[in-house]
Amino acid sequence: MVIRIHLYLFLVAAYMYATGKLEIFILSYVFIVLHELSHVIVAKLLNVDVYEIEMLPIGINAKYNGTIPTKKELIISLAGPCASLLFYVLSQNTLLQNINLFIALTNLIPFKPYDGGRILNSLITIVLGNEIAFKITNSIQKISLKLLLIMMFFSILKLKNYYLGIACIYMICIVKEELKNERFNDLIKYLQIE
Repeated sequence: MVIRIHLYLFLVAAYMYATGKLEIFILSYVFIVLHELSHVIVAKLLNVDVYEIEMLPIGINAKYNGTIPTKKELIISLAGPCASLLFYVLSQNTLLQNINLFIALTNLIPFKPYDGGRILNSLITIVLGNEIAFKITNSIQKISLKLLLIMMFFSILKLKNYYLGIACIYMICIVKEELKNERFNDLIKYLQIE
């Protein structure tokens, strides 16, 4: 398993240091690592191969080999938010509770590749099938992207919270990349290219 650290992680850490929020950033990142490790542990228990962990400015992303069966993907996706909610319940400190609740709720936003998007897609696939799930989750992501754009402008212009604004921009880029990859994969399935 390869661990990659994104260059922007250091830039965000430097920004947080400059604004006096490095301690909160480090605490948050520790719990983000624990959140992602829960995905990796559950994946390993389900015999899903994790080939890379990428440490990003606003989180961590585990990458898996091959196609994961829908039920396994649902279980793996649920592991992270469940772990964050468990840390929330077990924490005696309000700051740690807030951090873990924020991590759990952020990851439940219905964007792929975030947990919420994967959970939603898995549940709809199990109930209605893959084609309908793709259409529904794709529509929800497009609506959510528009809401995220509004949140980004509100964060920067009204709240003067540049970190949240940058995080929104980063999330938009990740979601757009995921949509592009899904369209490419859909084309491959359509053309039956192996």
